[in-house]
Amino acid sequence: MRKSILALALTLPMLGACASAQAAEITVYSVGLVGSAFDRIVIDFQKKTGHTVKTPLPLANSPLGVILTTMDKEQADIVILPGSEMPAQAAKYQWGTVRDIGRVLFSLGMRTADGAAPSIATEAEFKAALAGKTVLTNDPVNSLNGRMVKAVLDRPGFETVRQVSSPGNSALVFNDRKEAVYVLSVLPEQLMAAPAVKVAGQVPASLGLRIDFSGGVLNKAQNPALALEFLNYLTSPEAQVVWKSGGVAVPIP
Repeated sequence: MRKSILALALTLPMLGACASAQAAEITVYSVGLVGSAFDRIVIDFQKKTGHTVKTPLPLANSPLGVILTTMDKEQADIVILPGSEMPAQAAKYQWGTVRDIGRVLFSLGMRTADGAAPSIATEAEFKAALAGKTVLTNDPVNSLNGRMVKAVLDRPGFETVRQVSSPGNSALVFNDRKEAVYVLSVLPEQLMAAPAVKVAGQVPASLGLRIDFSGGVLNKAQNPALALEFLNYLTSPEAQVVWKSGGVAVPIP
């Protein structure tokens, strides 16, 4: 009997440790541009590992400025940012943990009822399709997406394009903006999420409209080992299938 009691006493802490490991959690903040594929990957990881990935900010409410502020003020294990922002934030990440994850592409959207999509496979075709048309974009004052699109449409060859902008997700209000023939925005986060918007095609690569995104484990992470496991999962072949279905190009060329 005493041996049984002793064995039970030794076993209980081990069971507690297993339960604790299964209940481990990390907190992740990401800019919204990653799109709905990110949410699906979080769910898949949780089912696969039994761990919890907390994402306190919905992607729809996660523009870059909000994430950068949150990165400094709130507890977090991982923060996912546009690759262009990573050098400025490098000191906040644990050395060797940053992972390049995917590439967000820009596309041209049109109303589903507006007939056949124009061919925009080349830069010349893209310019011809937009010539004399009104194009809805994100607000360039408050949106990286909008600033990038404006920089392209301000180039020679787009002089006849009329640019109008909208705060937030321009694709969601596109059908209410009757003056706009097209909406030009990121594919995963905005065009694919907007009802009654048809993707006419991807913006030609020569115009440089793309945003790479990366993530890393923060120095202040409370569970760095699990955080790194999740980051590695984000770049795994299993996750890449989900990224691609959500309009994200992986791996980054």
